[in-house]
Formats: sequence, structure tokens, C-alpha cells
Amino acid sequence: MNQKRTFQIIFIFLALLLVLLPFVTTFNSVLTSLINQIGWYKKLQEFAVPFEARFIVIVLRFIGIPSYLAQPGDTMSFYVLKEYEYWPVQLQWNCLGWQSLLLLTISFLAGLQGNFSLRSKIECIFIGVLGTFLVNIARMVFITAGVYYVNTIFANLIHDYFAALTTIIWLLLFWWFSYSYVLETKETRRV
Repeated sequence: MNQKRTFQIIFIFLALLLVLLPFVTTFNSVLTSLINQIGWYKKLQEFAVPFEARFIVIVLRFIGIPSYLAQPGDTMSFYVLKEYEYWPVQLQWNCLGWQSLLLLTISFLAGLQGNFSLRSKIECIFIGVLGTFLVNIARMVFITAGVYYVNTIFANLIHDYFAALTTIIWLLLFWWFSYSYVLETKETRRV
């Protein structure tokens, strides 16, 4: 019964997200601008962006797109070599997937209620956070590959909308996998 409730909540999120997506992206831009003015993003920009840029470059190279990390202090995160020209790619702190992590956390509040063992809940949280990280890396690789193979207009069109859709699909797959293979109910002991 708890599984059904979690999937219902995720579907409700999907429906609301699709209906409100233009407003959400506008609100996200306003919120990002506010956080940029306050300066809360600086530590995240200094540590998380270079960390994720390394992963993106590794995956891009693996799929055959020549990519190179930017030098420390450079305003760009990495470069993609296309037709003997380096194309700069700049990751911002808000590109890293904090929205996905927020939706994952909300889904944990609904999905982990129940008589599950602590160990299986911890495993579920670990898989969820790791999977969300990898989905965000894949999303950024896909957008960068779109710039490389198509053009920047393609990347701009899918940047916000693709991120929301991949997050919802990931959450649906994650909760199906968790309920099917990870979460175990506590055994009640009879005295």
C-alpha cells in the first residue's frame, strides 16, 4: 500500500511539474539570482562544480567527444574540441541538480514510511543519492553532446525541461527498484 502511495505522489509531482514548468523555470531563475546576490553559492561553485566537471569530461571522452578540463582559475569548467576549435562550457552551481536532490528528499519522506528495516532504508537512501548524482551527470553529458552534435539552441531548449523529465523518470525507476529489491520489512518477534 505504501508503494502505491509513493508512486501516486511521484505522478502528482510529474503532473504538477509539467503544468507549472514555465513558472518553475522562471522561479528557479529568480531564486538563483537571489542566491547569487547573497553569495551562498560560492563554496558550491568552488568545490562541487570542478568535481562534477571531471566526471562529465570522463564520460564525454568515453563516448568519443574530445573534452578537456579548464585550468584552475578559468571561468569555464571545461572545453569541447570541435572542428579544431575549443568550445567553452561553463557549469554553474545551479546546473548540478539541487532540484533533483530536493525532489528525491521529498520522495524519501513519503517512500520510507512504513515498517522497513533501518539497514534497507540506509541502502535505499544511498542508492537514491548516488543514482541522482549519476542521472545529473548523464543529463549534463546529454546537453553537452547536444551542443557538440547539434547546436547551442538545442541545448537551451532542453536544458530546463529535460532536467525535470529525467528527474521524474529516475524517481519512478528508483522507487520501483527500491520496493522490489532493496526495502525489506522488519521482522516482528513473537515472545
